[in-house]
Amino acid sequence: MRGLTAWEIAAESVEESLASGVAPSLERLGRLGQLGSLPALAAALRTGVNPAGLALEHARERESLGFGASEVAGELLSLGRVFERHRERAARERLDGCVAQYVARATGDLAERARRDPLTGLLNHTAFHARLASEIGRARRYRGRLSVVLFDLDSFKETNDTMGHQEGDRLLRAFASALSGTARESDAVGRLGGDEFAVLLLDPKRLSVRAFVDRLDDRLDGHVAFSAGAAYLPEECSTAEELLRLADRRLYEDKSARAA
Repeated sequence: MRGLTAWEIAAESVEESLASGVAPSLERLGRLGQLGSLPALAAALRTGVNPAGLALEHARERESLGFGASEVAGELLSLGRVFERHRERAARERLDGCVAQYVARATGDLAERARRDPLTGLLNHTAFHARLASEIGRARRYRGRLSVVLFDLDSFKETNDTMGHQEGDRLLRAFASALSGTARESDAVGRLGGDEFAVLLLDPKRLSVRAFVDRLDDRLDGHVAFSAGAAYLPEECSTAEELLRLADRRLYEDKSARAA
């Protein structure tokens, strides 16, 4: 009795997924869409030639079609059951390794997304404060220095009220992009909420912080107006609360001076 081709293995896997309901998104695809890159993946799992790469490619293909991580994993497990049913244990074992890699990747992606502000992609409030606490601890141990710079956008509420939230969101994204583009890889950039942003600069000098703000202003080229306030550890503050409080006070002073 001849063995099944990779196409036949893939087709059986699709039927398995549909019958078990592990990947509901398959139902809205045509037959070729349901198969996708499964035949190529099935062939690679049999031969052992780059199965991990093709499994990742298949997962990305499915995700681009709106499949959730649980659907992708469920579909791969269905393929594994087909291999097991046809006693292709080597292919099944290779697939098990691919599933483990995919789950690790998906879990890591979810954890990273949980740290990010969904609009701008910057660190969210919780993640920024956690990074700040970590860096303060490191600075104390090694007698390092750091600065927190707080920003908010001038006249942001008026923009939202007169031009709508879509324009407000555009301004937030533009500012976030400029802010992250100005920061170094070692710095931390976050959106604390609304139009409030923060940057954590490691081992800064007052002149370098001023230069950072000037570079940010140049990058924005007058398209987004902002106010800023900075505070320094250990020269001025010893805790995160003190840093944020002093930076916030200076931010308010800068905003008041700009409005005068």
